[in-house]
Amino acid sequence: MILKILLLIFIIPIVNNKVIAQSVTDTSINIPMFAFHYSFHIPAGDMAKRFGNSNSVGGDFTYKLKNNFIFGIDYSFIFGEKILNKDNYFHNIIGKSGYVIDGNGMMAEVFLYERGYNISAIIGKQFNIWNLNPNSGPFIQLHTGFLQHYVRIENAYKTAPQVNGDYAKLYDRLTNGLSLTEFVGYRFMGNKRLWNFYAGFEFMQAFTKNRRSFNADDMAPEAFKRLDMLNGFRFGWIVPLYGKTRSEFYYN
Repeated sequence: MILKILLLIFIIPIVNNKVIAQSVTDTSINIPMFAFHYSFHIPAGDMAKRFGNSNSVGGDFTYKLKNNFIFGIDYSFIFGEKILNKDNYFHNIIGKSGYVIDGNGMMAEVFLYERGYNISAIIGKQFNIWNLNPNSGPFIQLHTGFLQHYVRIENAYKTAPQVNGDYAKLYDRLTNGLSLTEFVGYRFMGNKRLWNFYAGFEFMQAFTKNRRSFNADDMAPEAFKRLDMLNGFRFGWIVPLYGKTRSEFYYN
């Protein structure tokens, strides 16, 4: 019994060192990884009728297999400052001055912003062409998920009850639905943990619908189905979750 324990004590570290001391630049390996990403989007379809260019930040967790197939999940928080046709949002509650009048009889400061998010599942494939090592190279991904966006209404000091609280829901045009995203990019994985990243282009199509039963400014529900599209560029900084690579094992 004691002999078996001693063997385990000496054998397990040797096996672990062989696994940990693998080099990312030598052979294709399984790599679980987190990535923090930023995207810049240009809207198209029905999205372009409501919003201008937008940004998103978020994170994804993906798992690259030895055979270079990829699967994972992704979350993006969408934000922007350009709302089109702002004057149409409160035309039924503005005074002759062209502003919403607050509870004190003064012109209220009301600001509109784009807000939303997209959450999706990922499946993809990395290719062994134009690669610097077996774990780097161009890749494609298909995301299937859920997109939601709305107009965030901010009233300084909340002095205008017409656009605060539940009343804001009459104007925010909350919209959501199924989303599909195609991503084409390049991933670099090195032996140093800080030098791992990807970059590429993404193209989103979302089949959405306004979820509010009534738009106060239109005095009617918005019943038609929408095709919301976002096209843009994404950059991601990767944090791999494998053990130490051979270069880290011997030199760090």
